[in-house]
Amino acid sequence: MTDSRESHAVVARFYEVINSGALDELDSICSPDLQGHGGAGSDLAALKASIGAFIAAFPDLIITPRQVVAENDLVSTWLVYAGRHGGEFAGVPATGRAVKFAAWDLMRIRDRRVAEITQYCDLFTLMNQIGALPTTTPA
Repeated sequence: MTDSRESHAVVARFYEVINSGALDELDSICSPDLQGHGGAGSDLAALKASIGAFIAAFPDLIITPRQVVAENDLVSTWLVYAGRHGGEFAGVPATGRAVKFAAWDLMRIRDRRVAEITQYCDLFTLMNQIGALPTTTPA
């Protein structure tokens, strides 16, 4: 069984690597047979592509863990993503607007690596902040 402190340390390193932009380092943190769910994609290649797309669209993106709960091999993390919309995202050209939105990750750690990850983020807030959602006017 994986120790909670060990799991927490692996997850902390995961976010450090993403914030550095050195996505190839995820190979040493994630299991080669990683299983992904939600926004994480289905495997390690899809996870790296998903994160890479976010970094391309928000080049100064910083992920800040707000709450981290670890129990044995599971780590749940409530996150805040913040950055500036500097590249195309979901068909929306760069706006230069600042964005800040919440996300949640659940990771399973095996052999000191991320073996499974489920990611959800508040895309509604993100898309609203970059002007991708229609606005309504009062009747």
